[in-house]
Amino acid sequence: MVGFLNAVSSGFDGSLMSGINAMDQFLGYFNYTGLGESTGIVFMIYVVGNCVGSFFAGPITDFAINFTITIRRLNEHITQGGIFILVGSAVIVSAHNISAFMGGRFILGFGIAISTTAAPTWITELAPPQWRGRLGALYNSCFFIGSIPATGAMVGTVKMHSTWAWRLPLMLQIIPPIIILSFVWFLPESPRWLVQKGKFEKAREILIEYHSDDGKTNPIIELQLQEFQRSIEAKKSEPFWDYRPLFSSNNRRWRMSCLALMVFSEKVNGQLAGNGLITYFLPAMMKNAGVTSKQRQLVYNFANSILSAFGAFVGAAVTDKIGRRRRLYIGSAGLACLLAIVAALSSKCRHFNNGTAGNTNVNGAHASITFIFLFGIAYSFTYTPLQALYCAEVMSQDMRGKGMGIHILISNCAGFINTFANSVGLGKLGWKYYFVFVGWNVVASGLWFLFGVETHGRTLEELDEVFNAPWPAKASVKKIKVALTESGEVDIL
Repeated sequence: MVGFLNAVSSGFDGSLMSGINAMDQFLGYFNYTGLGESTGIVFMIYVVGNCVGSFFAGPITDFAINFTITIRRLNEHITQGGIFILVGSAVIVSAHNISAFMGGRFILGFGIAISTTAAPTWITELAPPQWRGRLGALYNSCFFIGSIPATGAMVGTVKMHSTWAWRLPLMLQIIPPIIILSFVWFLPESPRWLVQKGKFEKAREILIEYHSDDGKTNPIIELQLQEFQRSIEAKKSEPFWDYRPLFSSNNRRWRMSCLALMVFSEKVNGQLAGNGLITYFLPAMMKNAGVTSKQRQLVYNFANSILSAFGAFVGAAVTDKIGRRRRLYIGSAGLACLLAIVAALSSKCRHFNNGTAGNTNVNGAHASITFIFLFGIAYSFTYTPLQALYCAEVMSQDMRGKGMGIHILISNCAGFINTFANSVGLGKLGWKYYFVFVGWNVVASGLWFLFGVETHGRTLEELDEVFNAPWPAKASVKKIKVALTESGEVDIL
């Protein structure tokens, strides 16, 4: 749960900025309109901090391990990330000009990049193998545990007639890192880090404590230790700057293609296809649908967080029961349909981008809002649980470190561009801008069908065999029958 709180920290920002962007107290204080280039830069600076943080995460960790013995307990720099989040939140809450506000958001993004890089790896290392799928999916779904109180708080503070209307909700961001920093000292060390430092027996003891029911080692624990050793040795044999091994064979190129597809389908689909649009600019979308009351916009924003959380946790709960590939290509097609309906309905309602009253079709506005909510549920069900899990599954042990580094880089670059583009595009094109996202979802659905590899229920060895096939996506859905012959031998059909 302490590890999950790193995802909670990430959930606060998007939801807070979405509601704050609808507050006259915030817009008036910094002389903003809610959309356009200036607002896009305020949102984008957080993504810039994420990008920079992803580059510095490794060196900061090594420095902390070498010079601060207590911080080594997590190895993966969760502690440092929490400290940066606290500092960034303090700067934002106390900001008296836009420069200070953006500086705080940069520090905040920097810290969240560090902590959210560390936490999923640490969780999967400590979780028993049979729980990794569900816990990996639950981690990302905890985004909404931050989103719900953030949006709920603003429903009340919007009534304040001072800057505390937006400063008070921003103070909520300090709660998760304070809890993390309070309990981090009691958490077990990373077994992978212990193996890397030559403390093999200590790593075995931790795995026995968390992965064994009888207090004894077993073949699965020994296999995990061997995998840690092999991946560490593989990293030692190649320079940290050499990424060519990630593309050295057809097997590895397919793995990287699957990782890149998830990055573009989740992040670009998340930013282009509407999740970033809904998260940051939901109040503007509500205005486009005819809802002009600031109080009601924030109530709807709160409701959207709750419904999206429902979709994410349901998706996480069925992670081990349904396949990845089918969920992704069907889900993307469904998102395209839902967003097309939102665009069609919004076109009949009020236009926020030119200030005219337009068509006051109340039923159409309500229908548009309903489909915005349905889109949020469908997106959360489809992508939120698989965002980190699928990328980890398609990477082999020796590829995972650098592969996830590329994942973070591409993800943040996509967010850097699209967060700014959403503000400008939505401000200039209104409901017509939604069709850009509709088109991407259609493309994403086709790509998942043609190139997506099913990873559910397969061991590392089985996945290696799948990726060695001429067309891994096709090989991954091939059914294999195992039969027992009359002589007692096992026959694979």
